[in-house]
Amino acid sequence: MRLDIFAPKACEQCYVVFADNTTLWWLRLLKPGFRHCYILLKLRGRGLWVELNPLSNQTAIFVYEYPDTFDFADYIRRSRNVILCPIDIAQAPLKCAPLSFFTCVEFVKRVIGLHDCFIHTPWQLYKKILKIVGKSS
Repeated sequence: MRLDIFAPKACEQCYVVFADNTTLWWLRLLKPGFRHCYILLKLRGRGLWVELNPLSNQTAIFVYEYPDTFDFADYIRRSRNVILCPIDIAQAPLKCAPLSFFTCVEFVKRVIGLHDCFIHTPWQLYKKILKIVGKSS
């Protein structure tokens, strides 16, 4: 069975996760608390959560299965001490994304359908998401 997680209504919830990962020395140059970002998705009606985590050496994909009554997002927030920003996945424009280095920020932007060549750091992405979520509320 193939599941398109970007199909309309496939994901019940989508979060961009911001972390203070400092395993790489150059990440210390970034704002504390916003040194890495990745995606957390809850698939509709399946009790499955998918973590899409672009690391420097590979992209890690984890699938977690929990009952629908378990607040996995809150568990991640508390246990990993991270910031979770809920966001809807947008349909990206039907054109090439702006040319950029493949970083965690670029990965997240492409997953959520955001084409913005002026966002390069997790902090800038966080501020942009707050603007997007504020407009849709």
